[in-house]
Amino acid sequence: MVKRVVHIVASVFVPLLLVYSCANMGMPKGGPKDKTSPVIVKSIPEANQLNFKDNKVRITFDEFVVPEEMNEKFIVSPPTTKKPIFKTKGKTFIVDLNEKLRPNTTYSLDFKDGIVDNNEKNRYKNLRLAFSTGPTLDSLRIVGFVRDAFNLEPSKNCFILLYKGASDTLVRKSPPDFIGKTNAQGFFAVTNLPTASYQIYALSDIDNNLKYTSGVDSIAFLGSRIEPTAQFQPERDTVVTGADTLVVLGKTRFYPDPVNFSLFFEKGFDLNLDKYERPNRKTIDLTFTGSTADTFNVEVLNVHPLGPWNLIEKSRKSDTLKIWITDSLVYKRDTLALKLSFLQQDSLGHFFTKKDTVKLYLSENIIDKSDKSKRKERRKIVTEQKSVTLTTSLGAILDTYRDVQIESPEPILSFDTSKIGLFVKKDTSFFNISPKIKSDPSNHRRFLLSYPWEFGTSYKLTIDSTALHTIYGMYGKALKTEFRTQEEEHYGKIIFTIKNVKGPTIIQILENAADEKVVKSVNIDKDQEVTIPFLEPKKYLMKAIFDRNKNGVWDSGNLKEKIEPEEVCYNLSVIKVRSNWDNKDIWTLPDPEGFRKKIIDEEMEAEKSLRKKKGNIAPQKTKLF
Repeated sequence: MVKRVVHIVASVFVPLLLVYSCANMGMPKGGPKDKTSPVIVKSIPEANQLNFKDNKVRITFDEFVVPEEMNEKFIVSPPTTKKPIFKTKGKTFIVDLNEKLRPNTTYSLDFKDGIVDNNEKNRYKNLRLAFSTGPTLDSLRIVGFVRDAFNLEPSKNCFILLYKGASDTLVRKSPPDFIGKTNAQGFFAVTNLPTASYQIYALSDIDNNLKYTSGVDSIAFLGSRIEPTAQFQPERDTVVTGADTLVVLGKTRFYPDPVNFSLFFEKGFDLNLDKYERPNRKTIDLTFTGSTADTFNVEVLNVHPLGPWNLIEKSRKSDTLKIWITDSLVYKRDTLALKLSFLQQDSLGHFFTKKDTVKLYLSENIIDKSDKSKRKERRKIVTEQKSVTLTTSLGAILDTYRDVQIESPEPILSFDTSKIGLFVKKDTSFFNISPKIKSDPSNHRRFLLSYPWEFGTSYKLTIDSTALHTIYGMYGKALKTEFRTQEEEHYGKIIFTIKNVKGPTIIQILENAADEKVVKSVNIDKDQEVTIPFLEPKKYLMKAIFDRNKNGVWDSGNLKEKIEPEEVCYNLSVIKVRSNWDNKDIWTLPDPEGFRKKIIDEEMEAEKSLRKKKGNIAPQKTKLF
């Protein structure tokens, strides 16, 4: 009996490694901490039981257990129409599936690690139970991984949706026939499937309805249907049991091999206003769910300006807008009613103009009347501001390959660049030089100053107080600062020979950080040497984007057109750039199938190994998944 119950936790994929251990019961006070998982002693139904007629599942452990995040972790396939109910009774964990089960159907219940013991919160990992309401048990499976298409990071808590039907609209309109869910490593296993042909999707399901919602959910698809199969593979051997007897041993091999999904967010016009506020009298902040490029218009309804009344500043992705109110008739009103209009797309792909009306209240006027200190502050006489303070990107040291940014806190009406002075120091004196100055197209408040900087050289920047004039009549305060460019020996260089280039490819050098900010980018279309000079001495990542449409940027997928996102891959070693040093290597690009992102920092690995040898840390067991 116990052996049959233990098989509830049977592995569903070769890389899964499950370790069973017994919990300590009745541990004396002051003894060692209980680190073992609870043990199953009984299950109703038993693992793989046939003809089960109840809709409640009961699993009894050797100690008291409680559910943890079970609503998010538990999956039953085929999915039920109602949410299951979880409860405990003594040492028994009960799952009420909350509806009558289908006849002659195999159900697979995946608890993941959602059951923990009551005292130390030790998890029972990879708990899975299958049973049938009929006389047969389906046993086929589909397993694989889901990764973010842009950065190959594992996509956890994604749903895997299987449909027997052939319509492409099922994922938008109908519940799936079978489901699974990814773990923290992006791995999924949809088990106990009947023989059939399936179309299969991965879905983030942000709105929790098991259907694809464009503009909300991320999705991945396969280009063809999958029909899971199983095949027994015999292994012949001779075993002597009293007389020579030929015994046929073997194992069952499941097909297909693990499938790989690339999860992407589909670009489109499913645009909605997500957040709006008026933080001060002269600005309005709007946040949208997508890009508003070339689609946005705003009107003020409760004021009648005599002419243009605003200046709009857009973020790089055009999904966040800052509206600068330029007309005093408008910004002097404490309450503003705005009509926003932007393009939207219906379910058939047709465009229409969507309109939203919003009311904005001046945040600075909303004061708690019970707060006497704030009431007192409101009565203070406010000195009218006459000028604004300019900021620059300068520090004590300037990277020799960077422009200097000059930014105003308000949009700029005019900027007399002849009143900007740049000087280079020779010996003990500064000499006037002529930089190039241009406005930043992505920011109405910023100018860029460029010059062929010399290494290890001192410069001085001056800006006259009358150089800049903002849209609100403010002048910029005079600015004077000295800085020095970096020494040439400070920088390092990456020289990589890129091989197996099969078409337009973007090679990127990224910061070795969570946001992977792009430092340098080079476009190539054949095997060649790529040189990236003037790099700060630190660690970097290297990424390749397979630019199918040759537009020089990464492109997401399109579900309706069955276009998958452009493939990416990473060099699997962290690149450490040292000062005055050339990093030379060869990178042979892999074929774009099942890319992995297991980047190794050899320096960190060496440090870990050294600490282990010194006994500072105990060796860790390798966990397979």
